[in-house]
Amino acid sequence: MKSLLNVALIVLLILGSSACTVMIDPSSGSSAAVAGNNSAAFMDRQQQTAEFARVNLERLKQDMAAGQGEYLSSLATLLQIEPGRQPEFFAFTQEKFITLFPSDQTTTDEMLTALNRELRADPRFGVHVALN
Repeated sequence: MKSLLNVALIVLLILGSSACTVMIDPSSGSSAAVAGNNSAAFMDRQQQTAEFARVNLERLKQDMAAGQGEYLSSLATLLQIEPGRQPEFFAFTQEKFITLFPSDQTTTDEMLTALNRELRADPRFGVHVALN
C-alpha cells in the first residue's frame, strides 16, 4: 500500500506544479516535493521516467506482462500518453514484452532504450510519446 501511495504522490507532484520538483530517495522509494527551481534537484521528464522505472522495474515488468496495472499506468502518465490511449499502450507493452525484457537480467536502461525504440517505430505512438 505504501508503494502505491508513493507512486501516486510521484505522479501528482510531477503533474501538479511546474514550481515543484520531485526528489526520490532510491533507498526507500519515497519522494518529497521541493519548491523552486534548484538546478541540482531538478529532474526533467526523461530523468523522472528513468528514475521511476529504476525504482519500480520489477513492478513494471509484472504489469507489462499482464498488460495492465497501476505502475504501468503511472509510466504511461510520465510518458504523457493520453488517458484514452493508455489501454492501447498497455496492450503494446504486453505485445513487446519479450523485446522489452529479453532476459531476467534486463536493466532499466536496456528496457527504456527498447521501449523508446519500439514506440518510435510504431505508427500508433511514433515520436509523440518517445522518451526523448
